[in-house]
Amino acid sequence: MKRIIVCILVGITFFACKDEEQGKRIPKKENQAEYFEKNKLNVPKKGALKSLTATQKKLVQDWLEFKTVHESMKLINNTTRFSITEDLGQLAANIEEVDKKKFPKELDVMQIRSRFLVLKTKALKLQDDATDESISNDFIEQEIVEMNNVFHSVCYQVEQATLLNMEPEEILGDLFKSDSTEVEKIDRKTAPIPKRNMVPTKRSTKRFKKTKTENN
Repeated sequence: MKRIIVCILVGITFFACKDEEQGKRIPKKENQAEYFEKNKLNVPKKGALKSLTATQKKLVQDWLEFKTVHESMKLINNTTRFSITEDLGQLAANIEEVDKKKFPKELDVMQIRSRFLVLKTKALKLQDDATDESISNDFIEQEIVEMNNVFHSVCYQVEQATLLNMEPEEILGDLFKSDSTEVEKIDRKTAPIPKRNMVPTKRSTKRFKKTKTENN
């Protein structure tokens, strides 16, 4: 009888502890969600990372290292306070890889290399700042905006450097051909009609002879 009573008490205690543990887990999950939301970084729309233009995409389509840096920038623009230090470290490592690898011939210019270096420096500085709890999320968000501006500058210099060494049809392909055809049609319509060369006629220098009228 005593054994039965002891077993019942043990069972009641076990289920009571289990219910209490579940009760503790629910608010813990809620607090975790709130904590994540609180530490989510929201980059201002005006300073958000812009998409590559059609021309820029075509120019870097075979440049793998550039694409890797671009993906890292996308990740940083959608990160949280928890993971930003790791994401920034990865970005810096990817930029180092860009510097180690051979640049595409047309893009191996100082304007592009220097801007990649600036981007790497900003990433490492922000990585250090993000570990400081006294640094606000607003500050980090503004620094991400600055990094976006530097990356946009890299993209602009990529386009400018290539334009100096490529014909328009090499960059735009079929788009250029269709546009140039339309321009040619317009030029034909608006072109002035050429004047015909008129051969001047010679005036006769002979004088007409006067004829005498006969009297009837």
